Amino acid sequence: MSGADPTPGHLLNSTLMNHLPELEQSKNAVGRRPLTEEERRLLLKKRIKELRKRKRREKRRSGSRFKRLLPAILLIFFFLLCLFSSLFTLSAGGGNDNYLTLDLPASNQEQIEGMIMAPGEVPEPAISAAAAYLMDPRTGDVLLAKNPDQPLPMASTTKIMTAVVAMENGSQNDPVTISDHASAVGESSAWLEKGETLSVEQLLYALLIQSANDAAVALAEHVGGSEEAFVEMMNAKAAELGAEHTHFSNPHGLDADGHYTSARDLANIAAYAMQNPLFRDIVATDSYEIPWPGHPSPRVLQNHNKLLKMYPYATGIKTGYTVGAGKCLVASAERDGRELISVILNGGETYWDQTVQLMDYGFDYFARVEFAYSGQPLATVEVGDFPRRQVNAVPLSDLVFTVRRDYLQDFESGTIYYREWLPYPVTAGQELGYMVVGEGGPEETREILASDEYRFKPNFLVRFFSFIAAVFGLWWKGVKWLIPGL
Repeated sequence: MSGADPTPGHLLNSTLMNHLPELEQSKNAVGRRPLTEEERRLLLKKRIKELRKRKRREKRRSGSRFKRLLPAILLIFFFLLCLFSSLFTLSAGGGNDNYLTLDLPASNQEQIEGMIMAPGEVPEPAISAAAAYLMDPRTGDVLLAKNPDQPLPMASTTKIMTAVVAMENGSQNDPVTISDHASAVGESSAWLEKGETLSVEQLLYALLIQSANDAAVALAEHVGGSEEAFVEMMNAKAAELGAEHTHFSNPHGLDADGHYTSARDLANIAAYAMQNPLFRDIVATDSYEIPWPGHPSPRVLQNHNKLLKMYPYATGIKTGYTVGAGKCLVASAERDGRELISVILNGGETYWDQTVQLMDYGFDYFARVEFAYSGQPLATVEVGDFPRRQVNAVPLSDLVFTVRRDYLQDFESGTIYYREWLPYPVTAGQELGYMVVGEGGPEETREILASDEYRFKPNFLVRFFSFIAAVFGLWWKGVKWLIPGL
């Protein structure tokens, strides 16, 4: 058709027609006759057919070569895909030693905001005692300390440890026969008589309320077998509680060489003792009666701790006096859900008033700030690879602090620093980070965060199949990227 592009067949025909005269001339040159029109047409068709066959053969040959190479090409592609995706998966695994940070506001932030005082507004009490100590046993925070580690005699406050060792190593209902040695101990006593029998519980009341020296020796002989052996048990318990500046020479507290403690040690011993319900009940008791064979009425024991009547929040603990130790008092008080323990060693005539000053100072000018409790998950740390797991970073103890009110502004929130990733294995209790409160201030405190459970390294099969799953997961992400909305 006019104006149409020539087809391959037309081009082929044209080419052959153009060369046909040359073919005829060549044949004529060798003596052949000229071709007729019909012969030329048949020759042309034959030539076209041969060219088409050759073209089809070449096309089939090239197609069959591609088909032969296709499996190899696909295999190479799959191998490269597996190789690069595996390398990428491996490179994406693991982690680093970076610490992540997280701000944690105090759980009672709204409450403490109204208690904040400006620096310098908190008056400290004037304490004249040789040594003094004020602590919050719940948090372990020290609210005031004067010569806290100075070794000093402690008189009958010794009996706090005597009671602890007797309670932990004897039964309340055990009968105790009073020895001649026990009944002969002088000074403060419960008028125990040789040969009479009382229970361990009755002797504990005599020990802590009446401050009876004879009851102390009777308990020591019953529990330890001898007074000396019992004193060794007292010193072992002191070492267990970390009382580094304490040594006992007897169970009653009368002045003796090598018999001393410090205000800090005594406060910690008292805090430990107050965890025992029986001890708490006894030291809060005003009076107690025990039998008195051969007499018309029982023995009435009166609590020597006048603070129970002087101070409305008082809950115990123990008084003491000797010429060498002076007037001593270990006291506890509770107000608005907060308990405090104070120690006065060699406090003079005003040791009661000094104790009240300490307690008022602690209750009026300190506040409790709460962040979290022991075992509460605060952050998540990635662990290992193939499979990747997690552990929680938890505090090992309650994140509760007793803070002076002019420092409260620094304690409205804390900062958690925790590891981003750790390799296998991770053990329960392993350190994962820490929390800082009051950062940069005079009361800055740091608390450890640890793993809440074990994460052992998986066996080979688990890791292998987990790795394969991670590779397939990578492929699936690629498919979804190529086909949005899949």
